[in-house]
Amino acid sequence: MSSHEPLTNAEDLPGGRQFTMRAAWWAYVILLILPFAILAGVIKSRSNGGLHQGTTQTVDRWFVLMMAYLVVGIPAALFYRRHLCIAYALGKVVAPRKYFLGMLTVWLALEVGMIIPILRCDVTASYLPSLLPAILAFMFYLTLWPTGTMMIRRVGAVADSAIFRQSR
Repeated sequence: MSSHEPLTNAEDLPGGRQFTMRAAWWAYVILLILPFAILAGVIKSRSNGGLHQGTTQTVDRWFVLMMAYLVVGIPAALFYRRHLCIAYALGKVVAPRKYFLGMLTVWLALEVGMIIPILRCDVTASYLPSLLPAILAFMFYLTLWPTGTMMIRRVGAVADSAIFRQSR
């Protein structure tokens, strides 16, 4: 569709499902690439040799803090998404805006779980165990690509296991 054609399909209007899916895919891909760009910067800065060696206690403390964040922060983001998208569990479709905000909340929580450990590698001058939380968050992030199922399909109530389909 060219930019000078009038929008006749309501789904292409801002807030529509098509627009939301395009925005969700752009956000997903950008957030997917960002940790790799930061990691490349950290590797480059470490290769110049301008870093101090972090203490084992500092490395261990940050590792434990980031694992605690993943254990608490990610489920909190998932519960918030569930709160935003409760209509899906009730057998209704979710508004595109709520779908996008719910997914973005989870993606950003995972992004924090990827970026902070990568930056800690630069500060502590140690890749392991600092990168382990980032790898864990990245693997979880990969499974949460935007499908839009909650905006499209009515699935019935949670109590009816024959027709309910868990969203991603």
